[in-house]
Amino acid sequence: MFDSIPPKPEHEEQIPAEQTFVLADGVSTHVAQSDDGSVTVALSGSPLVFFERQDRKIRTSLFGVVNDDRAVHAPVLLLKSTASDLPAAVSIEDLWAALYALWIRYKDEEVLPFSLDTNSLKNADEIRCYLIHTGLAFEAPESDNKEDLLLVPISTFPFPFYTSFTRGPNVLTTHPRRPPKPAPGESLYFRYIFSVGETLEFVHIDANNKEHFEAYSRWQNSDRVNVGWKERGPDEKHRAYLADRLADPHIMGFVVKWNGQLAGYGEMAWVKEDPMGTYVGGLGDYDQGTHLLIGEERFRGRHRFTAVMTSMKHMCFLRDPRTEIVVGEPRADLPIVPRLKAFLPQEFNREFEFPHKRSVYFVLRRERFFQAAILY
Repeated sequence: MFDSIPPKPEHEEQIPAEQTFVLADGVSTHVAQSDDGSVTVALSGSPLVFFERQDRKIRTSLFGVVNDDRAVHAPVLLLKSTASDLPAAVSIEDLWAALYALWIRYKDEEVLPFSLDTNSLKNADEIRCYLIHTGLAFEAPESDNKEDLLLVPISTFPFPFYTSFTRGPNVLTTHPRRPPKPAPGESLYFRYIFSVGETLEFVHIDANNKEHFEAYSRWQNSDRVNVGWKERGPDEKHRAYLADRLADPHIMGFVVKWNGQLAGYGEMAWVKEDPMGTYVGGLGDYDQGTHLLIGEERFRGRHRFTAVMTSMKHMCFLRDPRTEIVVGEPRADLPIVPRLKAFLPQEFNREFEFPHKRSVYFVLRRERFFQAAILY
């Protein structure tokens, strides 16, 4: 299928043109592949979908790593419903079976170019959302067609490992491809805090939400917050900052809420491809870091501060079970540093230099967190 991969030697296993197998739930699945690479899938004797090979190709080689002159491109497989009455919905359960059948045909490929036929699929948007949020596929970076995806082999949580690459002013590294972020406005974390008697929630910040944006701008422009964050400026600066955070797969901003009331802003980031990874070194593929500002005076105080900081770290450890360390790098002269030492079971590793500040390097280990964190 791929334009730079030679055919298999005759002594290797040749996959038959048609196969029938039974899934774990007892459903009989029949898959047939035509000479041009198109694949038809039927469940329990009834036609389900057709993966139709297209003439157009999209890039499957790793972006940012493989040079254009040796990049591999492959034909797109267009997923169509084969129901008699179109458009028709394909259930998620049936979709999974179809993808499993497809990967049997292309088991030696790392990724498969794939697109959704919106004319025959009634629930194309649901399918696309499912594929992206489960890690079964990601958007094809080279394509202008939003329906174009690159399928990766079927896996279960956590998000499957697939090598990616970041090259920037302060970063040059390989790292795992990161899972898609929830949509702006979606809840990320929700927990009742006994010591405060209120519910704490983290919500992916939505710059188009007037309440979110006005609060964020006001906080960043306050004298107290500006001492630590130094992001004071007009609305245009704040919109550009939040747009950058939304577009960057390695970092996600969120608003902090107490009983639904906006209280502050935080960030969580994969630190392997963060500038911190460059200046500290030795961080793992799935290690994370956090930042926090509490903008509203009425939501400050020891118990709330401890709850928010602890919950941010908790959210990081819950996001991926492979995260072993959550780090922090506050400016060394900030008054918050002694409280971070006192209220979190983390290690004070050392002080180190960024180009723009001298920072404290805090290391919070998974095992230690679940032994001693104040989760009440």
